[in-house]
Amino acid sequence: MRVPEAMEEPCSPDRRRLLKAIAGVAAAAGVVGGSGWFVLRRERNLFEVRREQTLMQTSVAITCLADDVDKAGVAIDAAFRRMADAVAVLTRFDPASPVARLNRDGHLENLSPELREVLQRSLAISAITDGDFDISVLPVLEYFESMRQPAVLDTRDRTQIGQRDQLINYRRIALNARGVRFTQAGMAVTLDGLAKGYVIDQGIVALRAAGIEHALVDAGGDVRAISGNDFRHQWHVGIVDPGNIDQIASVVTLRNAALGTSGNYRIFYSSDKKLFHVINPHTGYSPLNYSSVTVMAETSVDADAMSVAAASMPLPRLREVMAAQNDQWLVFSRDARNSWRSRDLPQVSGQAEVA
Repeated sequence: MRVPEAMEEPCSPDRRRLLKAIAGVAAAAGVVGGSGWFVLRRERNLFEVRREQTLMQTSVAITCLADDVDKAGVAIDAAFRRMADAVAVLTRFDPASPVARLNRDGHLENLSPELREVLQRSLAISAITDGDFDISVLPVLEYFESMRQPAVLDTRDRTQIGQRDQLINYRRIALNARGVRFTQAGMAVTLDGLAKGYVIDQGIVALRAAGIEHALVDAGGDVRAISGNDFRHQWHVGIVDPGNIDQIASVVTLRNAALGTSGNYRIFYSSDKKLFHVINPHTGYSPLNYSSVTVMAETSVDADAMSVAAASMPLPRLREVMAAQNDQWLVFSRDARNSWRSRDLPQVSGQAEVA
């Protein structure tokens, strides 16, 4: 990729806002902008190289800071290829995918390393959270997705949800050296609660393998940053206000860490947002503790899954479980008027009570 001596900022308003956001604050819920390549000179020998692409039905942006634009471009291409390969393995929407075959047949042998790793981590997080995270929620989730929108539950719906809730139990997923199988008929899994995080982590692996030390991957609310060993380089990441998604409620510093956010403000099935894409495995209904939960962890797969699990936890339990994992967090009340955070969350702006 050739870079002219005098760089000009892209002229469209959306692109100007996008570059300004990436240079200073990257919105955790996704930054709006055009697709393709963006190159911005940050210092004399430092460029910001960015590309955006659609993966997992969401906009994914990779931004690198590098002194060699060509090297950064090659690294970003490699990261997107590796991420796309992971999506193909973990998706439930492609009938030919391993996950779709597992759900259809109730068993699967000869697991790919990627699928085995994600299944192992999902079961471990289920154990850590006492089932607040559970990939076997798909029977209930599919029922929510099949309902006429906006959904209004009647007696029949509640009966169906109750019956399907009996199929949720991560302990009935048997994973061994030969493969994976369900020990109860009718079960099905979705990896949506941590697949995006795993895909982001694969992008980071590819970037590091290509020699990139400073980068940020933003996949529609899930973000991971690497900053090498230079403490002068850090990323400021904005967390969206669930009460007004056009505003940033909090900004945190991110260095060699990841953020995962789960909330009821983007995907929901009932007009009152009491039914949305996160399901409490213990009840079969969406948890109503918070409007948004953000977790900071070492990897995106953990931040993603723990934000889903935390949505079903009352505040005292959330605080206890996160402290045990050394994860930081920020939550907004159901009405989005109040917020609480862990003491060590590196927040640089925004108001949240330490809990």
